[in-house]
Amino acid sequence: MRLIPSMDLLGGQVVRLLKGERKSAAAYPVTPEAWVGRLVGAGARRIHLVDLDAAFGEAPQELLRTFAHQWPGVRFQLGGGLRTREAVARAQGFGYDAVVGTLALEHPEALAGLDPARIIAALDLKDGQPAVRGWTATSARSLAEVAAPLLALGIRRALVTDVARDGAMLGPGLEALAQVAALGFQVQASGGLRDLADLALCAAVPGTVAAISGKALLDGVLTPEDPAVRAAMAAPEGAL
Repeated sequence: MRLIPSMDLLGGQVVRLLKGERKSAAAYPVTPEAWVGRLVGAGARRIHLVDLDAAFGEAPQELLRTFAHQWPGVRFQLGGGLRTREAVARAQGFGYDAVVGTLALEHPEALAGLDPARIIAALDLKDGQPAVRGWTATSARSLAEVAAPLLALGIRRALVTDVARDGAMLGPGLEALAQVAALGFQVQASGGLRDLADLALCAAVPGTVAAISGKALLDGVLTPEDPAVRAAMAAPEGAL
């Protein structure tokens, strides 16, 4: 199973949040280009990018227009603020292998006609309910209710975050992964990953095909150049 590095951007800086709260933002002393360059040099073959400015309702970051074209052979996926069909189509036009968002939860009909293979539904859970709009709100519908129209559109990939564990280094939310995978999705696990042992725990959940790590890599708990980490970042993507 592949380890997917994650990079969150806010105001042009590489940051990490705790449980999605903007006031918790901690910036890292590295430029986005330098960090991605280091990850790619260490063998990363898929990288998850999050535009937090757009997620919080502000203007999207212009530098993300070119990221997917700068490193040939690397697959990038983009999330954050993609709340309209036009925004999703525009991101796909920037060369992203896939876009990640909650538009699929709130207005799945808006995605009809777009390539479902390039869409990853953000099925994030907050207190057991699907979270939307930068995790500032929860859906009134159950997980099964929001999943049904996505599956009908042919969307088979989901990024799953247990919001309570995001950025908290508490380990992955295995129950949340299992809940979403049981509905028929190929799951990317996100939030709480501490080490490669946690990666193995995710891999043991049927239907989980990859795991995302941001804080552990940025804080040096996982080192991109470590042989075991390099191997995980270059591992097969399973069913992705």
